Amino acid sequence: MSTTAGAAAPKQLPLGQAAIVTLGVILVVAGFVALGAWLHVTPLYAGFLLLWAWSALHELSLKALPGALIGALTGAGMSFLLQTGTATGSPALIVLALVLMIGALFFVVAGRAALVCNQSTMLFITVFNAPVIQAGEDFRQVLLAVVLGAIWFAAIVWLISKFVPAPSAEPEAAQAS
Repeated sequence: MSTTAGAAAPKQLPLGQAAIVTLGVILVVAGFVALGAWLHVTPLYAGFLLLWAWSALHELSLKALPGALIGALTGAGMSFLLQTGTATGSPALIVLALVLMIGALFFVVAGRAALVCNQSTMLFITVFNAPVIQAGEDFRQVLLAVVLGAIWFAAIVWLISKFVPAPSAEPEAAQAS
């Protein structure tokens, strides 16, 4: 399998371990869906989006979760402001939302205010400004789903970290061969 320059080959697990991990993921996802249904939180995709950002960008590091969560809430909040401005016909709110989004982009590019303006912020701005989401999503429920996802997935990661040892780092020479 070839990889592009600079891209690391995906980690391979033995098939038995991969099956166990897959089953675990299914149980965690089912648990989150059941919890959301029980609490009547419907836009669970928002919690899964946070999980994706946190896992893909930060490899589920509990230390990185606050930044991912704050960035997600910031991006969702700006999108909510844009939706509210559009729904109420308020040019001032629309301009404010767009100025805030441009400011967030500037801070990400400049590497400043990283706790609030980060990759998670940009992901949530991008997704939540899709016309289908802007047209009818209840952003109060979205924010609730993001926080619920943060709590659920952080609790699962913390619990797993107490019972499963962290993978040992392989020497670089072994990875190169």
